[in-house]
Amino acid sequence: MNVNLTIDGVPVSVPKGTWLVEAAKTVQQEIPVYCYHTKLGPAGLCRVCLVDIEGMPKLQIACNTPAAEGMVVRTRGARVEAGRAMILELLLVNHPLDCPICDKGGECDLQDYAMAYARGNSDVVDPKTRKPKAVDLGPTIVLDEERCVVCQRCVRFDDIIADERQLVVKDRGAHDIIATATGSPYRHNFTGNVTELCPVGALTSKTYRFKSRPWDLNRTQTTCTQCAVGCQQFADVRYGTLLRTMSVENDDAISDGWLCDRGRYNIGFYASPDRLTQPLYRKGGSFVQIGWDDAFALWGKAITDAIAAKGTPSVGAIGGGRLTNEEAYVLQYLFRKIGVANLDWRSGRQRQATPGANGGALTDIELAQAIVIAGESIEERAPVLWLRVRKAALRGGATVVHAATPAEAVAALPAGATRVALVWDGIDLARGRAFADAFAGVAELSTYVASEQGNARGAEAMGMLPWSGPGYAAARARGRDAAGMFEDARNGSLAVLSMFGVNPVRNAADGAAVAQALVKVPFVVVSELFLTETADRATLVLPAKGAFEKTGTTLNLAGDLLPVNAAVQAPDGVLSDLEMLLGLAAQLDVDLPRAEELDATVIEHMAHAPEDFGFGDSRFASDVASVPEDVPPATILSGGGTWRHDPTLATLQVETPSSQPVGATA
Repeated sequence: MNVNLTIDGVPVSVPKGTWLVEAAKTVQQEIPVYCYHTKLGPAGLCRVCLVDIEGMPKLQIACNTPAAEGMVVRTRGARVEAGRAMILELLLVNHPLDCPICDKGGECDLQDYAMAYARGNSDVVDPKTRKPKAVDLGPTIVLDEERCVVCQRCVRFDDIIADERQLVVKDRGAHDIIATATGSPYRHNFTGNVTELCPVGALTSKTYRFKSRPWDLNRTQTTCTQCAVGCQQFADVRYGTLLRTMSVENDDAISDGWLCDRGRYNIGFYASPDRLTQPLYRKGGSFVQIGWDDAFALWGKAITDAIAAKGTPSVGAIGGGRLTNEEAYVLQYLFRKIGVANLDWRSGRQRQATPGANGGALTDIELAQAIVIAGESIEERAPVLWLRVRKAALRGGATVVHAATPAEAVAALPAGATRVALVWDGIDLARGRAFADAFAGVAELSTYVASEQGNARGAEAMGMLPWSGPGYAAARARGRDAAGMFEDARNGSLAVLSMFGVNPVRNAADGAAVAQALVKVPFVVVSELFLTETADRATLVLPAKGAFEKTGTTLNLAGDLLPVNAAVQAPDGVLSDLEMLLGLAAQLDVDLPRAEELDATVIEHMAHAPEDFGFGDSRFASDVASVPEDVPPATILSGGGTWRHDPTLATLQVETPSSQPVGATA
């Protein structure tokens, strides 16, 4: 039901219950706000959003006043301007005028509104209240208490969105400060969001403080590839250095406008001095640097010699979820062209990434009456997906069920639930199959696989499976999966193994067994950014570009095709995995699809998710008996090579001294 009203003389029709601050946007009128945020809802704290409503004796706040039938609203005029000017004067009474040295300078709401609405002078002559300038709030955040206007956006985010309730307002009046409730460091998976929500320069990121001004940054919108959610983000670069990432506020369909701390802060590795910048070839037990032409020649010769001597089963390739769709497609295309069927992306514990016919959109989770999580918690595997689950529970009343067995999950469902979201980790096929069978009769079932690798679903859709090609079409010849290839390596029948963006020595369920197997492979090729545990055991190591250094697409866990755009220049001598495959193709005399053909092919095959797939589909079964699943679950901050080679993150892990409570004003 809509209501009709007039805003600044323009007739407007909006849904009943729409706040005036949102209704004004329909006529391109921006009402200033501090405490209000679209994702947080109204608070009514700062009062800067004053508007004049005909028939009301006093000015009203637009953030907490719903549109009503026949209402006449003025967002401009002498009365409104005077009211806003008074509010701004009160906000600036104790706010330091240090814009030239403030990190928020150039993108500060208080700065903008002061220029637009504030008076040129003040009636206050008393000195400003002094507060601590750099309070260590936790591993990621520094608080400048003098700049804080106590809008409480950060506190409300912690309560409404993150459901952590760590941040609170302490003391009263002019002595109000933001602090943690217990005095412990502010720490959870989403802390960085408060630096974006802060409308002034009070909350700043430790990794970005005093690094740049916004007008000095080159901004590129791209997709985060550090998990399978695919959050849209801005990459901000200054003089070739990636300084920060920022959320995309209107990315409602994917991230809902938030970023986890891994996606936000794990970026310093791009400038790490440990980056590989030249191919390394093992000679005499140690690595020597060689040129790309020599690397391609050695690689191509090893493959052709192995096929000539032992046949195509002696060659295999594993392409991880770090690859773009285009790279995964070209990888399987090239190796299948030379007759190699040993192809897989699954070098870790996960077996399946494609949910099948019931795969739902991320926004469907918010409509669910119950959300069932089978296997590992998605809080660490897909943090922003977990925020959506929390949103469904806190705002939509959904029941969140963590159950060891399907029977327990079914018993925990609310009576009469017809809309259920089922989220599985893709590891234990039997578990996935059992949960899928238990919920097969649900009227509106949405299924999701929270993958351990960013583009796992894209790798499957592009044909990186031993039994299916692009679009899940049956392969002409069935090859060995990753576990089978490692078994072949142990028995001496695998001659060449090429691995792209994977680290099975660290991430496989039995990494020690993988390490022992690789020693027995005559020629191991690893494409990597760093000398990881797996790369350290390779014959040939190829320096690879990271996600912010190349262009392509990725497929997230919900099946959304998302763009990956280059934002920063890679170090000299570093190639993308696609460029490496082009070099290998030249050695093997294989013609690859042209760029325009590749784009069309990716779009064609990503749309063919098979309807006959279900959780725990037998086609995804391992070639060898599975090992005991006694590996501890990964956490958001326990990533592989990139996380450990990020020089900026050492400071993030420094604990606040326990002798000084966080946020204290002593």
